[in-house]
Amino acid sequence: MDVTFAMPTAIQRIVEHGIPIRSIIDIGASDGTWSVKTMVTFPRASFLAIEPLHERQEALERVKQKTDNFDYVLCVAGDKDRGEATLIVSEDLDGSTVDGVGGKPRTVATRTIDSIVAEKALAGPFFLKFDTHGYEIPIFAGAKDTLVKTNVIFMEVYNFNITQHSLRFPEMCSHLERLGFRCYDIVEPRLRRYDKAFWQMDILFTRSDSRIFSYSEYK
Repeated sequence: MDVTFAMPTAIQRIVEHGIPIRSIIDIGASDGTWSVKTMVTFPRASFLAIEPLHERQEALERVKQKTDNFDYVLCVAGDKDRGEATLIVSEDLDGSTVDGVGGKPRTVATRTIDSIVAEKALAGPFFLKFDTHGYEIPIFAGAKDTLVKTNVIFMEVYNFNITQHSLRFPEMCSHLERLGFRCYDIVEPRLRRYDKAFWQMDILFTRSDSRIFSYSEYK
């Protein structure tokens, strides 16, 4: 993999672009590894991990005990606060998603990003990281106030409809443009194991009025 498109390099470019970040919300945080790595670049930011699997709590608690600027909430981020969602839990845990297939169903409490941000008294500008396997639209619906103060969205996107309601990456780009964000960077494009067709990548979005887009030349 070209280091240009590696995760740490893309995170560092946020700083190089001069995009201010105060709080980072890691949605679909797993064991907190991504947050810990990102703290190297943003040591003064507040980090909040949101993770639906109780199996990850022990690892997240370890990070919290070692790190003053890290906290976590166990829930599904969605469009309803204090509601419920059916999470399909994969055997390896990493592929678990709402509305997914091939795993065991589990009922998990839902929270909105806006309600968690208010409860934790987090301040913008925000950086939202999504690893939510096709469940992004309900999360956006529950983050309307937070999005107003968001400067970066880092999202895992797909070239296929991986769930019944998921968007493919060009559809997601269009949806985020309607919300006031444009793609400015990509990370780690991957081919699928089945036939080496393009499968997924991470895309970074920033506000459509960013100075990045005021210059349209190559050099």
